[in-house]
Amino acid sequence: MQKDIHFYLTYALSRKVGISVKDAEKIAWANQYTDDLTEADLHGIQTQSAILGNWADRQIQLSVLVPFHFIPGEDPKHPWMTTRNNFRAKHLVETALSDIFHLGIALHGLQDTFSHEKFSGWQEDLNACYPWYYIESHIIPNVGHAEMRATPDIVNCVWTDPRDGSRIDNKERARKAARATYDFLVKYYKPKIPVTTWKGLDKELQRIFRLESYDKRKRELRKLSGNPKVRYTNVKKRLTKAHKSDFVRAASKHLADVVESFGDLPRMS
Repeated sequence: MQKDIHFYLTYALSRKVGISVKDAEKIAWANQYTDDLTEADLHGIQTQSAILGNWADRQIQLSVLVPFHFIPGEDPKHPWMTTRNNFRAKHLVETALSDIFHLGIALHGLQDTFSHEKFSGWQEDLNACYPWYYIESHIIPNVGHAEMRATPDIVNCVWTDPRDGSRIDNKERARKAARATYDFLVKYYKPKIPVTTWKGLDKELQRIFRLESYDKRKRELRKLSGNPKVRYTNVKKRLTKAHKSDFVRAASKHLADVVESFGDLPRMS
């Protein structure tokens, strides 16, 4: 998913459940910064790779793509494939609840289980979306949704999965990701919030997710948060300077937790 979900939606939902502005910023920043730390820091931690060609590197797959963006799910035929809202992603959020930066990172992975459903972070045949003779896509590694470019991450996009012909409506995926995010925030921060609160939010989010313009979606999510002036660029500049070391520490913990959870999965050659 993109910044409209990882930062602006996360920030808006955090505020709606009564999380302070300061903490809501930290959760949403850590969530989006997971896509922004594209080069290893001094500790060797990176949480995304911006160069598509690097996705063919098995170390990038193991330490970046799978743990932070393609958390393995519950399909017995394809055990490394991401499935939405899977037990492993939910457990990782539960594990992260005591650390606000770790929570943002874990929520990123949970949200991506919806947009990255049926893809895996390894280079394997199940990710192949086009026939071998489609030259442009053939030279792109069959890792994640690389062959589909950004299509699975664009909220208002409706597309057809070339692998099985299924019609995918990203608005519905985003809506379900929003609910999963909201449920965790409510559980930890405001368990007694009225159940009717989600109904109102859901109706508003459906309207926002239908907007064709990425910038308009961000604008409407800012309004929904109650802080129409919030901008990721400003928050990123401020919090990266103050808390990058906290993010790296949390990302290291998340990586360790994810790798530990791989014990039931078959070894990738």
